[in-house]
Amino acid sequence: MNSVVIIPDRLEAILRQHLFQNPVEQGAFLFAEVRETAGQLILEIAEMYLVPPDGWSVQSEDYLEMKDTERAKIMKRARDGGFGVIDCHSHPRATDDVCFSLSDRRGIEEFAAYARWKLDGKPYVATAWGASSVDAVLWHGEFTQPNPLGEIRVTGDRT
Repeated sequence: MNSVVIIPDRLEAILRQHLFQNPVEQGAFLFAEVRETAGQLILEIAEMYLVPPDGWSVQSEDYLEMKDTERAKIMKRARDGGFGVIDCHSHPRATDDVCFSLSDRRGIEEFAAYARWKLDGKPYVATAWGASSVDAVLWHGEFTQPNPLGEIRVTGDRT
């Protein structure tokens, strides 16, 4: 199944500004309306939440750990809105192709299990953003394993 995240350019600009505001990793969550058509899963961004500095129990140049209260607040918003969730974090020092670190993979797998429980079957996408690329995986359906996200499409005046 082809999967696509659609984000308006104005939200993508705000997201990038937040993620790359300094050399410390940052995080944000996008809330998506979910549509499934024959062979395609579409996650269209409706809202976003930029995690503030006090939302982290650990925040450094190469590691993030979110507070439980922040995680609960994010999942409540997603559940109340019937949204799928796109988890975004930055790798500010990545210059070429960005990829998930080993600690990212462990944290994402834990969060995916939590998301499966909280999102009532809605998809969960994890992303790592570098200056010129994005790594992304999608959990959907039974959440048995992640699948590559097909595309992130920025819409609006910019391409």
